[in-house]
Amino acid sequence: MNISQLRDTLTTLLGASPSLIGTYTLPSGQEIPSVYNVGRQGVPSEFKVRGLEVTMREFPERLPKSGLGAVKVLQLWEVMLVQYTPQSSNLSLAMDRILRRFPDATLRYLPGDDVAYERCRIIIPDMTIVPLYPA
Repeated sequence: MNISQLRDTLTTLLGASPSLIGTYTLPSGQEIPSVYNVGRQGVPSEFKVRGLEVTMREFPERLPKSGLGAVKVLQLWEVMLVQYTPQSSNLSLAMDRILRRFPDATLRYLPGDDVAYERCRIIIPDMTIVPLYPA
């Protein structure tokens, strides 16, 4: 899996009826779904968020393990869900949808309080097998 495939899967999964994904309001006033790939920069501070925000790290953590003529590479994709509307149950529904699609995912739920919004960190494992170099 790559970041494009992960983003498409999560957008389809969480955008299905009823859509759980919130919105970003850009400085121009345009609204877009609040799904963002976090690379060298995080979500721009000028984006205003409403509802459920979905962010994912652009590159997975990689844990290689050598085998006979091949390497097993466990990629761990990190996804963060943050609920900016405290009265909503969308975070719970999103966690349920993600667990049904990725049953081997690990979730870490953090309840909201007066300092931080309700959020959930999700680690999605993805195993690939690649031949040893040179191939």
